[in-house]
Amino acid sequence: MLCDQDLNGGHLPQRTVALTFDDGPGPHTRELARFLYENCIQATFFVIGRVAADQSVLLRKMIDWGHRIGNHTWSHPGLVDLALAGGNVVAEVARADDVIRRIAAPPMLLRPPYGSWRSDAPPVNVARLLRDSRRFDDYIGPVMWDIVGEDWTYWERGSSVEQCLLRHVAEIERIGRGIVLLHDSSEDPRLMPGNRTMEMAELLVPVLRSRGFCFATLDEAIEQ
Repeated sequence: MLCDQDLNGGHLPQRTVALTFDDGPGPHTRELARFLYENCIQATFFVIGRVAADQSVLLRKMIDWGHRIGNHTWSHPGLVDLALAGGNVVAEVARADDVIRRIAAPPMLLRPPYGSWRSDAPPVNVARLLRDSRRFDDYIGPVMWDIVGEDWTYWERGSSVEQCLLRHVAEIERIGRGIVLLHDSSEDPRLMPGNRTMEMAELLVPVLRSRGFCFATLDEAIEQ
């Protein structure tokens, strides 16, 4: 169900991580998904509906490779800000659901853009808005994260893959376990071509394994 509280992977065993990727599909998502499959890693890709709408062949292939496809809304708004502005939160999730549900089997997964899920002042409860619609009874969320190395900032600055790798290894070592937030694309089309997370992942996986890390699925990470 869609919960008021965040779902994360803090209960995973030490040196165990689950890889998740937001904002795709991007230019290198197919290569990334295949690389992970060939390395026996099942990742979860939270896709933007308007980007994924014409990528059904790719999404089906990713599922064939054992990956999960999650809902990251239709156009990537902050859901709290959208609700405060009088926007249609239900439609943002439902339009993406229409794309994903043709391909992915329930239970469905939801990750809100920017982790925007609730506000106390003024009060906003996105979970309640979505639950009241009765459109998302077979959803699990909000799926958040435990480890973030801000990969997108490296590509915005034109930094090297090696610099990005060092930051992510350091963060994963520091926290030790949980859901890792990565981005295989960007909500900004201008930044899509510069995304190098696929290259970084090709380096990250063997480094983590050499340091004794294991890879869990997202289902294992959020199992309560």
